[in-house]
Amino acid sequence: MKQRENKIESKAAFNNDSKTSKNEKNVFDKKKHRLKKYSNKYKVDQWQERRKRAVLRGYYKEIPKDRCARQRGTETKVETWSGNDTSGPKKNQSFFDLARKEYERKKEERLRVKAEREEALRKYKEKKMQAYKKLSKRTKKGQPVMKDRIELLLQKIQQDKAN
Repeated sequence: MKQRENKIESKAAFNNDSKTSKNEKNVFDKKKHRLKKYSNKYKVDQWQERRKRAVLRGYYKEIPKDRCARQRGTETKVETWSGNDTSGPKKNQSFFDLARKEYERKKEERLRVKAEREEALRKYKEKKMQAYKKLSKRTKKGQPVMKDRIELLLQKIQQDKAN
């Protein structure tokens, strides 16, 4: 009986030693891995953490820029007050106004590019439709009309020569 208890104790001691050595080696934890891989909550938490860090990075980048802008703003105010201007000091635009103007400018640019793209697409489709109409004409016997095909080839050759 005592031998059996000694064996059990020695196994327990061996297992405890192996666990400590496993902890030192960074053992693969299957349960944690499954949680990380298949848990939507874990993925959402990771995304939120990345988003928070990105916002903080942006904030810390803006701090020095704001300081410089404030310093420049105070210098310009001093200059406008020192001048003999009867109309009064010019108001500096706030950050919000500047951001709104920038947004409007970008929006107009996007709309202009979109309109150009749509116009080019419309012209392209119209040109394709004209070519299709010329190429799809057939005689009564079902043969293609060569006159239109030759005209189309002539136009292509002239365009290539012009370019």
